[in-house]
Amino acid sequence: MKGNNKFSTVPIFLAFLCMGFGDASGQLVSVVEKAFRVTPFMASLVSFSGMIMFGILSIPLGIIQSRAGKKNILLIGLAFFLMGALLPVVGFSFPVVLLAVLLMGAGATMLQVSGQPIMRDVSPEGKFSRNLSFAQSVKAVGTLSTSLIIFLIGTKLMHYSWFTIPAVDGSLYNAGFRILFPIFAVILFITLIFIFLLKIKTKTDESVIPATISSCFNALKTPFIACMVIGIFLYCGAEASLFNRIPGLLEQAGYDNNIAGNIVLILALVVGRFSGGIILNSMKPVIFLILTSLMAIIGNLMFFFPVNNIMLWIAIGLTGLAIANIFPLIFSITVDKFPDKANEISGLMVTAIVGAAIVPLLTGYIANTSLIHSFCVPLVCIFYVLFTALNVKNKIR
Repeated sequence: MKGNNKFSTVPIFLAFLCMGFGDASGQLVSVVEKAFRVTPFMASLVSFSGMIMFGILSIPLGIIQSRAGKKNILLIGLAFFLMGALLPVVGFSFPVVLLAVLLMGAGATMLQVSGQPIMRDVSPEGKFSRNLSFAQSVKAVGTLSTSLIIFLIGTKLMHYSWFTIPAVDGSLYNAGFRILFPIFAVILFITLIFIFLLKIKTKTDESVIPATISSCFNALKTPFIACMVIGIFLYCGAEASLFNRIPGLLEQAGYDNNIAGNIVLILALVVGRFSGGIILNSMKPVIFLILTSLMAIIGNLMFFFPVNNIMLWIAIGLTGLAIANIFPLIFSITVDKFPDKANEISGLMVTAIVGAAIVPLLTGYIANTSLIHSFCVPLVCIFYVLFTALNVKNKIR
């Protein structure tokens, strides 16, 4: 593939699809818990393994990328992702799955750091915003496909020994979710080849000053930025906690295919993100953040008082619609307030995605004794976002 042409974006869109596979860690929690018969807290370590690398690698990778190049970081990320996807193909146990998800998380972090800026390099003039918006939709397809594969394929593979785990008493536990890993591996390998062959003409912007670890820490000294970064940390933790625990809630309600709850949640997220772009044409971001936080709180409270199963599904859908735009709203409001610190804010907020690793550990610990009380954790997180949004409204004119 020579230079940047209209086909140069295709391999990068594939990379965004793979980026969506990184969200598998949150969706695997409930099926891993059932397949390996581990406690909710132990199962939450899967989510922890998948997201902890965002906190460890994001800022250092952003600094290394300025020297190593975006394409090289993207290729290394795909290679790590591919190694992680291959591990459960050759061996299968709870520790192997944890290690696999850890490697996949490292790969997803590298794709996140390099994917967005490299999309600018391959996009025609004036088409970057459009392509990046579309790329986020492609990423959502990758996220959704994880649940669909588990739901439509994984649940039907019980009669094949490769997809079962024997119990002590001789019975078999369904491990059909194992099918995810070879599917991921094939798509990752194809994407790796396409990216390797892609010739990219880098677009440089001399006015952009790269972020450093020191400048990022200095940015955190600004209370406004610090509060918003905490908001991202807690939002990501709330979203991951919902993915982890909604399947258990549906199981209590009598549903066998409880992963369907995550499918509804993801569909609501996709719809919410598309509709959010339309709403923001006529509404200020901070007002939208307040309203969407209020709606998320209402949806979350409905989990505690399910009048019937229909209300439970409504709660899942409403919550998904509400939380869909919290990340981009917090990000854009903060950058608009401090445009001179855009690089530092970006590095800090990508790092704050680590909340999706830390917060679900608390949720899982509480779920050991009471599943319904574990939903207090995402509720408190969203209350913080609402409090911050109300505070921001008084500071932004």
